[in-house]
Amino acid sequence: MNFERMNDFDVITKKGTSDKAIVVLHGYGASFQDLAPLHRYLDPAGEFSWYFIDGPLSVDVGMGMMGKAWFPIDMMGLQTALATGTFEKVFADHSPEGLDEITNKVLGLLKSLREDFSKVFLGGFSQGSMVSSSVVMKDKDSADKLFLLSSTIYDEKRFESDAKNFSTIPTFQSHGSADPVLPVSMANKLNTVLKDIVEEYEYHPFSGGHEIPLPIIEKLKTFLQR
Repeated sequence: MNFERMNDFDVITKKGTSDKAIVVLHGYGASFQDLAPLHRYLDPAGEFSWYFIDGPLSVDVGMGMMGKAWFPIDMMGLQTALATGTFEKVFADHSPEGLDEITNKVLGLLKSLREDFSKVFLGGFSQGSMVSSSVVMKDKDSADKLFLLSSTIYDEKRFESDAKNFSTIPTFQSHGSADPVLPVSMANKLNTVLKDIVEEYEYHPFSGGHEIPLPIIEKLKTFLQR
């Protein structure tokens, strides 16, 4: 793997043997190193070229440690909403601050990759998956496949009007039934929207938390290589 600077992003790259690329966006407080090992499990033959993008924002994740993010989140407010059962109201009527800006930046990177690859797949975990869905809603030609790991719905009116852009993009969604960060109820709302729109769509709920367990990795591998 190599480290590169692309379209104002720091990127871990792993070149493959085909003309297909996969772009992966990590979760809040992690970094591009967090999901990079997945390529060994998802693509053992080295077919795809992989691009693990680092979020541009530095955030304090506690204990003197810093992580990266795609857009700012009021973590105290989020924790309060989770504790009081009001999480559904946090993002229900608006897109998170900074999401539109980072959507445009990621879209620019995808367009540059289109010059070198015939197929570009996009996806991410948690906050990275929110950016991924926003990118597809902004430009239906931005990705040839989409995977949303531990994701959530937000700005429900936008999803009602723009989720049609998902329709021809094969989409994979997974979520833990005991997710303490992004409640499964919101993932189920996202599922309700997408299952009626996307021609090739699969939703994989699992017993677990805010994670990507091995059975989901195996299902995602099948989805990507199909």
